[in-house]
Amino acid sequence: MTSLTSFFIPVQDQVNQPQHLLLSRLYWLRWAMVAGELLVLAGAHAWLHIVLPLPALLALIALQALINAATWLRMRWARPAEQAELFMQLLLDVAVLTALLYFSGGSTNPFVSFYLPALAAGAATLAWPYALLLAVCALGCYSGLVYFYQPLHIHDHGQAMAYHLAGMWINFSISALLITWFVSRIAAAVRLRDGQLAQARERQLQSHRIVALGTQAAGAAHALNTPLSTVAVIAGELRRDMASNAALAAYEEDVRVVEEQIAVCKAALENMRLDADAQARNEDSAPITPWLTSLLEGWRLRHPAVLLAAEVHQPGWQASQLQDLSQILLTLLDNAAHAVRGLGHRGEIRIRLAPDEAGEGGSATAGKAGRTMAIIEVSDNGAGISPELLQRLGHGPVASSSGGSGIGLMLASASATHLGGKLKLRSSPGQGTVARLCFPLV
Repeated sequence: MTSLTSFFIPVQDQVNQPQHLLLSRLYWLRWAMVAGELLVLAGAHAWLHIVLPLPALLALIALQALINAATWLRMRWARPAEQAELFMQLLLDVAVLTALLYFSGGSTNPFVSFYLPALAAGAATLAWPYALLLAVCALGCYSGLVYFYQPLHIHDHGQAMAYHLAGMWINFSISALLITWFVSRIAAAVRLRDGQLAQARERQLQSHRIVALGTQAAGAAHALNTPLSTVAVIAGELRRDMASNAALAAYEEDVRVVEEQIAVCKAALENMRLDADAQARNEDSAPITPWLTSLLEGWRLRHPAVLLAAEVHQPGWQASQLQDLSQILLTLLDNAAHAVRGLGHRGEIRIRLAPDEAGEGGSATAGKAGRTMAIIEVSDNGAGISPELLQRLGHGPVASSSGGSGIGLMLASASATHLGGKLKLRSSPGQGTVARLCFPLV
């Protein structure tokens, strides 16, 4: 059974819901109207010396404030506000305003167009049947005030028209400011929602691409088993024939390289299977430093000619989903090795493990989950990446003059996001490339 307290949450946690966002806008709009009404009442009584039924008017303004306090309590309720509730909120504002105008001159009151902010709020927030009904109610109230009201008593009748024109100017200014503020905030909320929907559609499209690539990779891995086994058998037969055929002895080094590459391919296929099993069991949480050290040692065996400097000693740090992290780092290291390939002994790659002190993980990751973030930085001193290509890397396949397709970085970026982190690339032509992987610690 759901606890009663689960229906109530802080207001700041509700502003992301559209209905509660509208209530919040209406809440502040009503406070602005209350403030404006009090200022007008004080000016008319103290400055213009107009005789007004102050007890009745102050009681109505207090009622308006009480309604707003009830709205504040309503925003703490987790159930979203429906259209009917928003309509009733605005209808109450129209009713209170009508009562205020009844005691202060009715339709002759220059502030009678205070109906307009409420109607603008209704037009911006309500479905058209409710908005139309609200407009009809306001029109009916305005029409009634033409015949039923308590007239204003102005001592200086010679200044009555001047007072009326000044009141109309003040009324226009306040109404214009309120309408502009309310509608602009609603429009900003709509633009924010549209942006979030566009991002969601982009993430969904990228997820479909990742799933398609994963399916193709699984099919390719299955199809490679038989050719690799055939090549391994042929390599074994060649090695046996070398013992009895001196002419084949000259190719012993080539056969050894072929056997090593076959072993690497088989190990990669086996690791793919083990990674899937580990992810299914969710048993891949471990200390970072030993795992990263082992990963780099294995990578050095594949790229013995590349100078790799590592600063990864962070005792006590642990992370989960290390298999995904491994794939991301291997992609970044392989790309860095490709970038320094033509530099010979001058080519260098650096990898560094450090805390995310600058908060690069962003509030969407670290702040939301309340987890400590870390950064693995992979940098090289290669030729760098052009700004145009750098802008597209990680978002989809790209055509590169270096022969790459960008699929590895697209998968790495998607995996980083899935982990709750972020992958950023920074590069300048001729000055190398820096890849910063931000990910959560356990």
